[in-house]
Amino acid sequence: MSKIGGYLLTVGTTPFGLFKLFGIAFFLLTVSAGFFMVNPDEETTTKPAKPAPIKDTLTDNAFLILYFAMFSGLAAGFAINANIKELFTGANTGTGVTAVAFFTIANAVGRVTWGSFFDRFATKNVIQANLFAQAILLLAAGPILTSTTGLPIFSSLAGFNYGGVLVLYAGAVARIWGAQCVATTYGWLFSANITGAVAPLLAAFCYDKTGSFTLALWSIAFLILSAIVLLQWKQALIFKQE
Repeated sequence: MSKIGGYLLTVGTTPFGLFKLFGIAFFLLTVSAGFFMVNPDEETTTKPAKPAPIKDTLTDNAFLILYFAMFSGLAAGFAINANIKELFTGANTGTGVTAVAFFTIANAVGRVTWGSFFDRFATKNVIQANLFAQAILLLAAGPILTSTTGLPIFSSLAGFNYGGVLVLYAGAVARIWGAQCVATTYGWLFSANITGAVAPLLAAFCYDKTGSFTLALWSIAFLILSAIVLLQWKQALIFKQE
């Protein structure tokens, strides 16, 4: 999509015109796919569990710690993806579009790979590994982003780690609270996307003020490292069923 969008912009399509074209394409694709969906037989379905009261979920210490961890991981991915072209001072529009494509492909690969790790190892270990990988990448951004080769490498690693965020916490909810709670509890946990979406704005603000993303990336890395420490400290509370 980034390649198609980049091409359309270069031939004179406005951003709003591009969104209109993508909106029509997505509408046709999703509605067409919907015609192939069928409801399962009643005999094969089970009654959904009664969801826990919202107050109980949002005040659960285990939930709050996982929320903070997911928020910090999402903030890293959002801050990089939204500002990916500006991360390397020598990047042009084509370089930026390519970096977005690398991020997207690595994101897809990361979801499958981190999901396979999750199936084989303890929840805490995999989540901490994902967070640690993100923190190290953010701290090493300066040396990596010194060439046009470094940008796609950086964007690929960032996308790969970001993809893990979107599978690990859903699995964690299933292990900690039970698969029947994924739709409700993970739904609330997924709202970390809203708070995490502030990260690219703050990163861009730091760039405008300092001319560099270093402060923003290092600040997010500090948040991530704090989440790792918190997960380790409260592991008996969060992962008591493992």
